[in-house]
Amino acid sequence: MDNLFFKYMKERIGKRKAVDTSNLSLGPVMTISREFGCPALDIAIELAKTLTEKNKESGINKEWRVVSKEIIEESARELKLTPSLIDDLSEYKHNSFFENLTLFLSDNYYPGNTKVKNTIAKFIYETAAEGNVIIVGRAGEAITKNIEKSFHTKIIAPLDWRAQEVSLSENLSISDAKKRCIDQDRRREQFRHFFEGDKPDNEFFNITFNYRDMTTEEIVELLEIVAEIRGFI
Repeated sequence: MDNLFFKYMKERIGKRKAVDTSNLSLGPVMTISREFGCPALDIAIELAKTLTEKNKESGINKEWRVVSKEIIEESARELKLTPSLIDDLSEYKHNSFFENLTLFLSDNYYPGNTKVKNTIAKFIYETAAEGNVIIVGRAGEAITKNIEKSFHTKIIAPLDWRAQEVSLSENLSISDAKKRCIDQDRRREQFRHFFEGDKPDNEFFNITFNYRDMTTEEIVELLEIVAEIRGFI
């Protein structure tokens, strides 16, 4: 993603006095991505608690925080989106999003696809630069990959297993749950493709966990060890 976004960030940094990344010690940041039907937010929340507690035990007054829905909320404020468009953006509904441009607060303000995604990327990058943050989803692994103190995780599971989970949580038939998983995976892949291009996952993710065979506690414990080894805590 060294093309559009980092060129955009250079221009933005030059214009904004509020954020000067040259004076920031970038990171540490950890990102968690997932296939639909696998948990990510729960893992991030537990990991943040664990890393914060570890810091306290070491006499370090640095609290880890999780950034997830805030990514969309902050980006939506900057783009002046209406609630219905925020929902579309949160669900990766790009077609619906751009079909509903007439719902913008300002009739003369129609940001394009690139502007929307770069606004999201800007918020993620600036948040990551502040450090002690776990970013959930939204191509965080690609947007922050050039931050030296970063580590990127992906949570996966077989489609049939995920369909079972979605069927229970959303009260859907197995068939409909499987279709929902496939549809959401496709939308997320389209979003990530903007930043990652055709590069494979191993260009961006440091580790992948199969949630079918693991628990949240096990994953958090392993990521805690990674954070210690990397000097994040």
